[in-house]
Amino acid sequence: MSQSRARRAAALLVLTLGVAPAALGAEEPVVGTPYVFQTVDSYNVVNHIEVEVTGILQGESAPRTVSFWYNLGNIDSAGHLTRCDRMALLAMNKPGLYLLEMTQTNTSVARCRLTRR
Repeated sequence: MSQSRARRAAALLVLTLGVAPAALGAEEPVVGTPYVFQTVDSYNVVNHIEVEVTGILQGESAPRTVSFWYNLGNIDSAGHLTRCDRMALLAMNKPGLYLLEMTQTNTSVARCRLTRR
């Protein structure tokens, strides 16, 4: 293999391995595991039952996107989703001041909590 070809292959490998996990798409949360976001970069309402949160998780340095699910078959769940939206927006507007914790539960309702650092 020529030297320039080897350099190109090495550069391609570095670029491939260096892709941020958020660029690979949203990951499914582990049920019962709290995801504590130090920063919230994006809060995307994908459809009527799914939201994606992108940000830096506590203890990590690269942003991740995690998809959380809601069962909007009842009014309580819809109200809950609205309150989580507000918490995420507050965390986005004041980066570093709040921690947004999202946990997927067995009942298809994501639990959210906002705490001051």
